[in-house]
Amino acid sequence: MRILISVDMEGISGVAAWDDVRPGTPGYERFRRQMTLEANAAVAGAFAAGAASVVVNDAHDGMHNLLYESLDGRAELISGTMKPLDMVEGGTGADAAVFIGYHAMAGAEGGVLAHTMSGSIANWYLGGVAVGETQINAAILGQLGVPVVLVSGDAQLAQEVERTLPQARRVVVKWGTDEETARSRPRDEVLRCLAEEVQQAVAGAAAVEPIRVPGPVTIAIEFVRPAHATAASLCPQIRRAGGRRVEITAADILEAYRLSWVASILAHSVGA
Repeated sequence: MRILISVDMEGISGVAAWDDVRPGTPGYERFRRQMTLEANAAVAGAFAAGAASVVVNDAHDGMHNLLYESLDGRAELISGTMKPLDMVEGGTGADAAVFIGYHAMAGAEGGVLAHTMSGSIANWYLGGVAVGETQINAAILGQLGVPVVLVSGDAQLAQEVERTLPQARRVVVKWGTDEETARSRPRDEVLRCLAEEVQQAVAGAAAVEPIRVPGPVTIAIEFVRPAHATAASLCPQIRRAGGRRVEITAADILEAYRLSWVASILAHSVGA
């Protein structure tokens, strides 16, 4: 059994401010260590459940955050920004996936550092429904036949997962009252719970169905500024659908996602 563990940073316990997750800022070095510890807890749980191999994909920002020298020596590590499957690189051929340190979608009340993909995006819609990174990545994996069996992050994310990925286990590591305010569980408790819950989730992976989105797939992105939509629609496959909105229709979720990635890069070129 091969397990993918995708690790983001905003949903790691203790993280409560943007300066905790941005390279070069005061809290970053502290919390990349905690990020690695939580990844290790998930790796341990996966192997305890009988996994033959575990691939850990660094899925935060520039994707060079996890400390290789401190990562569980049994796990493979994927680092780097330009990856065909982005946050879920390594999913091809996996039997199940685990999301560690994820966060709520943009605009979520009480979501710690809640956003969707980038600061230039106000809302992201898949088939007309607002989604976040968890749902987008689950859909990409679903096309590959890979179920998401566990998601960890804050309490707001857990509510999202309960609605959208009901078969996935949820581990709450903190509670948010505002974008940059969080109450985290004791660290030892977090690590113990992650290992135990991942073990149970991986052991029961065969009973979890992948999230499959039939094609054709339409993604709509509502940006923060009209200039973002102007820049994004320079790509012929990305059509303007309003002052701040663009739409993308493609044969499947992976093709649509890759075009949305292009839209985000173009939008980012005009600044926040």
